[in-house]
Amino acid sequence: MSGVSGHVALITGGSRGIGRGISLRLAHGGAKIVINYYQNENAAQETLEQIRSLGGEGIAFRADVSKKDQVKRMFEYIQENIGLVDILVNNAGEGQLRSKSTTTIDEEMWDRLYQVNMKGVFLCCAHALPMMIEKHWGRIINISSTAAITGGSSGSHYAATKGAIIPYSKALARDYASQGITVNVVAPGKIETDLFHATTTPEVIPQLIKKIPVGRLGRPDDIAESVFFFASEEAGFVTGQVMIVAGGYA
Repeated sequence: MSGVSGHVALITGGSRGIGRGISLRLAHGGAKIVINYYQNENAAQETLEQIRSLGGEGIAFRADVSKKDQVKRMFEYIQENIGLVDILVNNAGEGQLRSKSTTTIDEEMWDRLYQVNMKGVFLCCAHALPMMIEKHWGRIINISSTAAITGGSSGSHYAATKGAIIPYSKALARDYASQGITVNVVAPGKIETDLFHATTTPEVIPQLIKKIPVGRLGRPDDIAESVFFFASEEAGFVTGQVMIVAGGYA
């Protein structure tokens, strides 16, 4: 095999935005797709329909990745219905950007971001790794953010949880390299999605674009191509790396 053909890829938060772009790109490459979603079933079904229109194969499963029992059931369902996961893309994330100041962020908000953005990554890795070890092959791609590197503008709580992903991924990469498993990080910058437009006022967008050297916002496809590379057979000698996909703005 080459690329991702024949592999089983789980994309958390895979129904919309960046996650949908990743799901479609991996499907186009021949992977069997599992779309994890938490709230929007319609979006998950729309993404599945697009995958099938490409001639691809996929299923969807609803689970809150911060809940151990739900993650366990999801992996059991995948194994029973489509096979062992050997490509894991931890894309699910929580924004909760209504408050950005450390003095106004409440404990509940901090905990929720940590549970989804970091604990969710841990739980999915913990369940995927035994499957990958069994196959002696695996690819884990964790989606962070340029906020993890620069601090960003979305609040210290968001930057901290996205930042934790990077050393965690580097440690996993070292721990499991001998098992044929690679672990890498993609750190997106300003990507044009529904969430971006929901959290960004229109008058601010031209100012943001001026700060991006390539002169435009990113697209989900930009992130998807980076993930595809890390997920591919050909990237077997690349592990523990962080790819910043931000048009030069980071």
